[in-house]
Amino acid sequence: MKMVSRRGFLAGTTGAAAIAFLAACGGDDQGGAAAAGRAVETDKGPVTVPDKATKVACADFFGAFAVVDLGLVPVAVCGSHYEDTGPRYETTLAEVPLVGDFTTPDPEKLAGTDPDLILRTIDTDDALYEQLRGITPATVVISFQQLSLTEVATRVGDVLGRRKEADALLAEYEAACEDIRTRHADVLGRYTFTFAQAASDTTFWTLGEKWTDTKVLVDCGVTLAEPSASQAEPTEEFSLERISVLADSGVLLIPSGPDGVTEAPDNKPLTSNALWGQLPAVTQGRVWPVLSGAASLGTALELVERFDTVLTELATKD
Repeated sequence: MKMVSRRGFLAGTTGAAAIAFLAACGGDDQGGAAAAGRAVETDKGPVTVPDKATKVACADFFGAFAVVDLGLVPVAVCGSHYEDTGPRYETTLAEVPLVGDFTTPDPEKLAGTDPDLILRTIDTDDALYEQLRGITPATVVISFQQLSLTEVATRVGDVLGRRKEADALLAEYEAACEDIRTRHADVLGRYTFTFAQAASDTTFWTLGEKWTDTKVLVDCGVTLAEPSASQAEPTEEFSLERISVLADSGVLLIPSGPDGVTEAPDNKPLTSNALWGQLPAVTQGRVWPVLSGAASLGTALELVERFDTVLTELATKD
């Protein structure tokens, strides 16, 4: 399952939810039980957390990125292939203990890391929640599926006692997007854009503004082409026979592999189709792979950096 990572997992498990967006271990005195701290709001109601957490265990895949963004290395993560998550994260996360799969932690392994806070970023049933609370009552469930990337940063910053770091990251993101809008205003004004990706061997998606990657592009000043511009959901699925719906797009963006530059292999059902080769953007060389699966502001900044390069190259094609 190479490069499940951010994009693949989002397009599968949590992406599907968004389309419809991601044994008790003892009493409250066990493991990294939280000392007196402060109350934060969570999907499960108010929870008392440390004033500034230092040993955070991520009980699903996506939380790790938001934690690292705020200057803290988790003591545990879930999922795999963190070594393929790009230079901002791979060195930091590749050696962190794995304590479960992408959506389900192993409570025994997680408890062994002695966390002072457990962060869960997808919907969580009460049975699992109580298991995690048995490890530490400072178990925080905040579904990222309900939040924008800026809200992810501020909510996680509040939970970890790192709001100052979250505000600094938000300011960095806003400044980076403003820089793109200013420096590339001319080329942004001349083209419309579509982010498209294979959904299966026989279908593809257009990614609308409610999809996190597309929202980052819009923050950078992109004008979406139809059908993305008016679609109400994060994704709209089409059969490959309908590739011509992309004909009005001046620029086509497709998901890259881990290097951020070459096309993701699992996107080939779309781009190897004969109809793809007939699109104006394709025949005129205006197709670029970009990073996808933005799950936090840090991952969004990676996309902004790549998009800067795309716009620079696009300007040379005029």
